[in-house]
Amino acid sequence: MQSQPPGTVYVGIVTYNSRNDLPGLLDSLAAQTYPQLTVTLLDNASTDGTPPWIREYAPQYHRILQINNVGFGRGHNRIYQFWREAMTSYDFYMTLNPDVQLTPTYIEAVVDEIQSMGAGWGMGKLLQPNGEKIYSVGHALKSDGYAFNIGYDLPDDSRFSTPREVFGASGAAAIYRQTMLEALAPDGNIFDPVMFMYNEDVDLDWRAQLGGWKCRYTPDAVAIHRGSQPSAWLRAEALANRYLSVMKNTSGRDYVLRHLPRIFAHVAARLLLTPREGAYLLGKLSQYGAKERERRTVPRVPRSRMREWYRWADRQPTGQPTSLMDRVRVFSRG
Repeated sequence: MQSQPPGTVYVGIVTYNSRNDLPGLLDSLAAQTYPQLTVTLLDNASTDGTPPWIREYAPQYHRILQINNVGFGRGHNRIYQFWREAMTSYDFYMTLNPDVQLTPTYIEAVVDEIQSMGAGWGMGKLLQPNGEKIYSVGHALKSDGYAFNIGYDLPDDSRFSTPREVFGASGAAAIYRQTMLEALAPDGNIFDPVMFMYNEDVDLDWRAQLGGWKCRYTPDAVAIHRGSQPSAWLRAEALANRYLSVMKNTSGRDYVLRHLPRIFAHVAARLLLTPREGAYLLGKLSQYGAKERERRTVPRVPRSRMREWYRWADRQPTGQPTSLMDRVRVFSRG
């Protein structure tokens, strides 16, 4: 039996005021053992000198310089659409954040895991900058649409040393099979264009799971991810995107009985306690909510499969707040 030939990994990097992060990231890319990489940097109108730095120090890579900030998801959509006609069924698209540094075998190990297990997408082990604690070893999804990073802020120990299937992958360093993206995004928008930043990767996870694809985590692929704390506006954006994803991907019965009451309650609480964030949340849901529900994903897997993933999420270790009470406490602190 002839083995599958190695495809090209099209690496997309969306930057915004990322000048200080780029040298480490690009050095780690240059050291990758995977033989076929095509790298594109899209800058979102940075003001810290990123565009001239890219022109001077990264002339070997493809460049797209925006005149305005289109966000994470739409930035990657533009990169993917640029290369889409050139991609074959053997190829992959990688979303890579500027504040990530890859170990040399990261891309090779993730691609090998995806191919050997017949998966649609995957990721490796993302560590915090100290190298001792986990940032993410995959996404888990709660029944109310809340997603969290498995392992976040926990020691890197034996719990995270085994390859396995996970619900989804962090967009900071995820690799997607081209055949999956073609199936999920026939219009070329791999991420939902209405989502400026945050939770667009979870939305793609959800759509892929409903489409019957599998995601793999491999601990042999290691990277450092610094991460950042979002502003109040971006927290509201993340929350709005979470609920838009719920509207699009959850079943009709769950949407009416479980999600709508929670969404109304959460919007009311935000309007009362954090009025600016609440107003933004209400405005975005009002503008896009009905449209998202109209174009909801048609599942190819039974509803019971998603219930299995919700129960699975309850067993996953993380330092993030996952219970409703813990999340309320975080919310009350702003």
